[in-house]
Amino acid sequence: MNSKTPKIGLFQSEEVSGAKVRERERQERFAPKAAERIRAAENCLFSVLPFKELARMAGEWYGACSEAMLRGNYSLIDTWVRQQLERAVNHGFAPEDLLKLLLICRHTAMEVDSWDKDIFCVVDEAIYEMLVLLNVKVPAPVPEKPKKEIEAPKAEIEKPVEVPIEEPVDKPPERTGERRKYSRNRLHLPIRITRSERGHAYDVTQTTSVSRGGLYFVTEREYRRDEPLKINFPYWDDPGAIQVEYPAKIIRIRRLPEGGLWGVGIEFEKGPD
Repeated sequence: MNSKTPKIGLFQSEEVSGAKVRERERQERFAPKAAERIRAAENCLFSVLPFKELARMAGEWYGACSEAMLRGNYSLIDTWVRQQLERAVNHGFAPEDLLKLLLICRHTAMEVDSWDKDIFCVVDEAIYEMLVLLNVKVPAPVPEKPKKEIEAPKAEIEKPVEVPIEEPVDKPPERTGERRKYSRNRLHLPIRITRSERGHAYDVTQTTSVSRGGLYFVTEREYRRDEPLKINFPYWDDPGAIQVEYPAKIIRIRRLPEGGLWGVGIEFEKGPD
């Protein structure tokens, strides 16, 4: 009997390891597909973030939700929601953008990995409670029978559906194409700039506007028009952050009324995808 005990433990260990590998593979398959949908979302300002950053965020969401559904551990999804809300506040995103981000991830998991709506409704409720605790305006409380409320149309993932985390109360009237343009022009994302000819970091500052083709920032440093640069965008200094460098060139320089400041517009040679 004693000689067989280690074998049982070994089989159990192999089974657990295999399950973790399969879960990791599903997460890696999910992350880029979710990132593609977020980048394509015209009504979610998280779409201006680089593709690799979005894939990392989506993968973390998948892992956190899996932990909640499979093991009843909601600490990871709580941390994820708090981190993205903090990011939204820091970058001038609206709470609605976070809700859209959650909805896109949710629909992608249903379609790509065939997540069961009945099982996931428990996570829906937990996320709803987290958002309420964080003072994020969300619709009326989660219904007693969420199954009927989470049925989403299959045509487009961006169309409104009756999901507790989708639409906030008192939706701002400027939430239109014009509103998106305005919000994007006030994004403050950290960047690190390297002058290609020198090969070392030259400037660390923040953007004042961001688009998928370029960005604009204010600095005390001097630059030249058409000068080639390398931009770390966004530049996160937190441990484990993904740092991606993009080639770019300066297309506009303007001396600002404020003493010693320059407004610099750059265009990505290869977009942040």
